[in-house]
Amino acid sequence: MQQIIDYFHKGCVIPELEQNNKADVLRCLVDALYSAHNLQDRELALDQILAREATESTGIGHGIAIPHARVGRLNKLHCAVGRSTKGIDFSAVDHKNVHLVFLIVYPPTQQNKYLDFIATMIRLLRNPNNFKALMAAPDAKSILATLEQLTDLTGSPQNGIEQDLAAINAEHIRDAQANYSLMVRLQLLLENLATVQKGKKQYQERIEKTRKLIDPALLSHFDKLMRSRPPAVVAVEGDTCQGCYMKLPSQFAQQVRMEPHKVHTCPNCRRYILLI
Repeated sequence: MQQIIDYFHKGCVIPELEQNNKADVLRCLVDALYSAHNLQDRELALDQILAREATESTGIGHGIAIPHARVGRLNKLHCAVGRSTKGIDFSAVDHKNVHLVFLIVYPPTQQNKYLDFIATMIRLLRNPNNFKALMAAPDAKSILATLEQLTDLTGSPQNGIEQDLAAINAEHIRDAQANYSLMVRLQLLLENLATVQKGKKQYQERIEKTRKLIDPALLSHFDKLMRSRPPAVVAVEGDTCQGCYMKLPSQFAQQVRMEPHKVHTCPNCRRYILLI
């Protein structure tokens, strides 16, 4: 199972974006990512990312944007990073300029990996100290090194669960982002357990350790969903639940945006929803 840092590449890190507007920034990052990995369908990816932004900004607040697209003919998730000292108008939810842009493309077959990645990054980046560390890194190499250091806690399946226990246990066990991140991680671990030929015992141990970190009431509903209509945690794209493909009522969608400290479920299918 890959670590979060494995999805980054030095050629996809731009320590100081020269572009001043959202569209140019997105094109720059798509070009960097597709050139570094020699990927196909560059224009398709850009069109999908721009279309997503036209529907709703991926500026999640706190100086961060996470534009993303599900693209065919990919075999894994890729991420490019751009930084702007001055800041870029992304029409973010908090109406503040964006300084860190994490652009993600992923294949349709890796929805759970995508959710695990993005939930982990949101939780990590909303920590002001982590944000400051990334802004202070002097160059692309240092940005990658900082990301590796920061994601070692949340992004390592081998030892992250034990470290999460110490970090989350007392203070953050009721925190929505922590629970979202852990439930998405649990969902991915269960998917991998069903497909791997070797190391099943290790996966089972990680699953049990992860379960112990999740709020019991949330875990109970998670289990019911996984038994009756998996997946239990889904993304919301353009205010549409990706579990039942029903559009969320506009007032409810706005409430979810205004309450990032709470865990929400789709009013229609009752799956946990991660508004991205």
